[in-house]
Amino acid sequence: MKKNTLRALTFSGIAACAVIGAAATAGTASADHVNQPKPSGPPWSESRDGLTYCFEGFCDNWDKLDNYVCTTGAPTALVCDAIMVGVRVLPPMNIGDLVPHNIIK
Repeated sequence: MKKNTLRALTFSGIAACAVIGAAATAGTASADHVNQPKPSGPPWSESRDGLTYCFEGFCDNWDKLDNYVCTTGAPTALVCDAIMVGVRVLPPMNIGDLVPHNIIK
């Protein structure tokens, strides 16, 4: 169990560094809050933890404080998946507002 947690933290840390590096390169030091409501009901399917909602290959993700984080299925899906590993491993934090949404959609 500890080995998997360490791997998840390492992977999410690398992804977070990539996001911060991309934001610095793009000249965006901070992210803006994105007010995107969670989908309700069909055709969206909800993950067990309530952080991800999927429909037709696209998944919208929220942090544990209900802030929109990113969408998988976009060109930046690997980064979004890595960020969501961190969201799931870490305690409730406002991660959605830290993600530069002009880079990670």
